[in-house]
Amino acid sequence: MQDEEAALPDEVVAAAESVFEPHDDAAEESVLAQMDSLYQRDLRMAIAFVVALLVVLPFMLIALWSVMPSAAVKALLVASAVVLLVYNVASMLYLVRNYRRDKDFIYRRDVAHLRELKVARRLEKSLKKDGVTPA
Repeated sequence: MQDEEAALPDEVVAAAESVFEPHDDAAEESVLAQMDSLYQRDLRMAIAFVVALLVVLPFMLIALWSVMPSAAVKALLVASAVVLLVYNVASMLYLVRNYRRDKDFIYRRDVAHLRELKVARRLEKSLKKDGVTPA
């Protein structure tokens, strides 16, 4: 077992560096497009979470309504569901707004790591094809 990580091949490092220091406008546009794609995915996930919450909360209220012992407990259940919904929707809105504002800081690193991984997998596949065992 090695204590130190193996050095990354130059091609893998270059893939990440091209994200942080693009050589031309086309490379920057490619990075920005990939960053926007990641942001849109996160936005869809936030919307899906809120929609799922909007489906689950009424179901929970309907399922528990008949077993509540008093009107006070029912009111508390409804109030708790409303508070949960308000806080979760507010947190998702805040999250999406921050992700949009800090898109470059958040997603540029993700794009760099995704490109590193893609190149590393391609290199590993070519090494296996050539009969060389990667270190």
